[in-house]
Amino acid sequence: MHISSLFKALLLITLLLSFQSWADDSYNPVKFKRDLRFQDPQFMWTTWDRVFKEDGGFFSNANVGDLERILEAHWADARKKNNLDLMIKAAIPLAMVYHNQAKFTHGLPFFEFLFEHEKQVPAYYWRHVLIKLEEEYRGKNEIEKAIPIRRLRIKLGFIKTFWEIYRECGLFEDALRDFIQFQPVPARGDYRRLFYLQRLGWLYTDLKNFKKARNIYAQGYREVAEVRAASKATYLPRELRYWEGLFKGLMAECDMELGNYTHAIPMLRFDIQSSLDNPDNQIGKEISLARAYLHRKSWESAKYYMDHARILMAQKVIPTVKLMMLDAYADYYAAQQQYDSAYFYNKALHAYRDTVNAHINRNKSILLLGQLELAKHREESLKNKHQVEVYSESSKLQEFKIKLLSLILGAIIFGSILLYVNFRQKGLLNQNRIQLDLEHERNAVLLKELHHRVKNNLQVIYSLLNLQKRRTKNIESVDLITALQNRIQTIALVHNNLFQSDEMEFVQLDSYVRTLVEHLQQMYAQEEVNPVQIYFDIQDSIKLRFERIGTLGLIINEIVSNAFKYAFVEAEQGILRIEIDQEGSQIRVIIEDNGPGLVDEINRNSNLGMRLIRILSEQMGATYTLHQSQGIKHLITFNV
Repeated sequence: MHISSLFKALLLITLLLSFQSWADDSYNPVKFKRDLRFQDPQFMWTTWDRVFKEDGGFFSNANVGDLERILEAHWADARKKNNLDLMIKAAIPLAMVYHNQAKFTHGLPFFEFLFEHEKQVPAYYWRHVLIKLEEEYRGKNEIEKAIPIRRLRIKLGFIKTFWEIYRECGLFEDALRDFIQFQPVPARGDYRRLFYLQRLGWLYTDLKNFKKARNIYAQGYREVAEVRAASKATYLPRELRYWEGLFKGLMAECDMELGNYTHAIPMLRFDIQSSLDNPDNQIGKEISLARAYLHRKSWESAKYYMDHARILMAQKVIPTVKLMMLDAYADYYAAQQQYDSAYFYNKALHAYRDTVNAHINRNKSILLLGQLELAKHREESLKNKHQVEVYSESSKLQEFKIKLLSLILGAIIFGSILLYVNFRQKGLLNQNRIQLDLEHERNAVLLKELHHRVKNNLQVIYSLLNLQKRRTKNIESVDLITALQNRIQTIALVHNNLFQSDEMEFVQLDSYVRTLVEHLQQMYAQEEVNPVQIYFDIQDSIKLRFERIGTLGLIINEIVSNAFKYAFVEAEQGILRIEIDQEGSQIRVIIEDNGPGLVDEINRNSNLGMRLIRILSEQMGATYTLHQSQGIKHLITFNV
């Protein structure tokens, strides 16, 4: 009887311990579904609060769906009861569950609710609420709301840097500088050091310094072993295996950017297998793995990983990964010669990239405005401090010179008024100047963005024509499409030059003409023994407004295209000379070939290209003439 009672007691203790282990095992896929104790809000909160403070590993990707449904039920019940304490205890874990799945649309209202009820949030969680609230705002591109949260975190001593804000605004050099100067460097063997190396590598990746980034990721991979040795039983082996996989995958992505695909696939597969509980990392690495398979022309494998990543991506907001996904699909369908689908994804890629760039430019403007407000605050503080010093000095003078009280007091008041007016005027002038500079910079960014979008739209049209040309068998249709592509490229080059240069409305004629002619030479290049020799003699100081250089570019396009098509058919050595000079306000353009053409014959058989030349010359007020020399000589003169 005694033995039976002892056996029952041991069995009961074993069951309790196994139940406790089951409740704490974050990787158990049926943890929340089978253990009915989690249906009780108080048990849920007590367990969450205890495990979260130990290592934060309360749930996994395998069981997060069950946990999410239970917490949503707890939140609905707390709201129904209008019990603020229960609402707080349900909102904290539910908000973090949504956040860890990148469901920012779902999680943000709960973090805003917790922010509004700061006094009811346990002190330990306040730091985490602010961190994730800022990340949610940044994830949704609401940078104007993220900046005040960052300032509050700095004020409370939770953080010292602004590097994430700079990174979201596309200011990668500022982000790196801020990170290196202010981010504390954890000691070797410290688990936090892995985060430090990962983020430092991110910043060098953003700056396209892939060699430096890879070295940092390799260092992180080596230091995982040091963390394992130092932490002993603090972190589970699978957690450190995740970091090993993460750094391997990051190294593989750098290798791919550097053109080395040899070892990228096994490294990325190792990362994905180690990241089954981190779907955000898994999605990005599956897209990279798909790109690697595309490079090897393993189409089925590439399509499998792209489709799987797209399923995992549902309801998530990760702009960089979405851009990679659209780009991979466009390349895949282009390789499969499914040009309609390729065009669909290419168009979606350009549209989403423009949206992301627009958000980045908007964030830059908001950040600049925030810096302006800080500058105003510092200026006003200094002015107030100066006024206090002036009044303090006047008080001392009154004490020492009582007989001249009236005179001194009047002088101080008068001097203070003058100083105040002077400082006020200077402050307003300085503020207006800063505001004008900011507005000018914003307008310049918007104008560049306009040129960039026009260039992209023209490039899409160019690509559409290219798809059509590949499907067309008729030679005349191919020639017609090529001519249209050249005219589109001529206009696109103008917008591209304006986008890449600091000029607002003028384009350097020399570089523009050289780029245009080199493009035409590639379009009409043939495998021949004696390729066409092109000689440029262009005055390098000539600049034209963008609307005039576009018209001139179309004229040059037609002349040079005709030369490549007709002038060098029979010539043993084709020669094309292009001379452009300026005397006073007049510009002279000479384009001469050594082909067999005759002026009378060209005038008699005038084609569309020649008619365009004459129409465009008349439109820009230029004089156009043809001359017979060793071949055909075109002369165009016009006033600037």
